[in-house]
Amino acid sequence: MSMKTVIVLSNHLPAGLAVNFAAVLGMSLGKHVPDLVGSDTTSADGILLKGITTVPLPILSAPESDLPGLFDAAEELPIRFAYMRAAFEASDYADYMLRITSTAFGEQLPKGILLAGPRRAVDRICGQLPLLR
Repeated sequence: MSMKTVIVLSNHLPAGLAVNFAAVLGMSLGKHVPDLVGSDTTSADGILLKGITTVPLPILSAPESDLPGLFDAAEELPIRFAYMRAAFEASDYADYMLRITSTAFGEQLPKGILLAGPRRAVDRICGQLPLLR
């Protein structure tokens, strides 16, 4: 199976938040699928470079109103993460957890999602989305 991984962000995010959200989603992916992080390597002059992802991770954009539907469409994928609005409204992780657990998922607004699974399935869900610009 050829695995494809994509991040889809709201096309209304300012650049700084978009970059932050993509980084957070990438960290979550690395935690849950550590085999996607390659081995450390050393440059010719002895500088240690820590491993990075071994798979491409395109950053796509979509209207914010489309993100819940894209997340729902990915229900059968082995990996799907959501970066919720509560994450950047919360004062710390405990506050974030409280906001998430006290509100039904359908009432929350994802600002970004990460999807990973069989290439055809991921393409069927978001193959028409443009790269983030």
